[in-house]
Amino acid sequence: MHWGHKIILVFVVFAAGMLTLVTKSMRTKIDMVTPDYYSEELKYQQIIDGQQHAAALSAPVVISQPDDHVAVSFPAELHGRSFTGKITFYRPSDSGKDVILPLQTNTEGQQLISKSLLTKGNYKIKLQWEMDGKPFYQEQSLHIH
Repeated sequence: MHWGHKIILVFVVFAAGMLTLVTKSMRTKIDMVTPDYYSEELKYQQIIDGQQHAAALSAPVVISQPDDHVAVSFPAELHGRSFTGKITFYRPSDSGKDVILPLQTNTEGQQLISKSLLTKGNYKIKLQWEMDGKPFYQEQSLHIH
C-alpha cells in the first residue's frame, strides 16, 4: 500500500472516531441539579440559616427504614408543635424519580413514607421546615433497599 493511502486511511478512521464520540455525547442525558439553579443559589442563605437552627436542636432528625416504609423522626422538643415544610427525596442519578412530600407528623413527631413511592437506590433526603418564623434545614443520604 502506498504511503499516501495510509495517511488518507488514518484521517478517515480519525474522522469516523470523532463522529462517533460527538454522536454519543449528543445522546447522553444530562440532568441538572435543578432547572432554575440561579434562583436556588439566591435562596442558599436560607439553607445556611436553616442548618444552623437545626444544629441547635437537642438532637438531629432521624431517618430510618423499618419494614416497608421510611420513618422520619423529629426530636422530642418538636413533638406536638406545629410547623410547615417539605421532605424532598432527591435522586442524583435521575431527576424523574425525585419525590417531594409535605411534612405531616403524628403526635409522636414522626412521619412514615411508604417505600412504594420510591425506587431502590441512593437518595439525598432534604428536610426543610419553618417553625416560629425560623427556617430549619437538614440533609441526609439514604440508600433505599
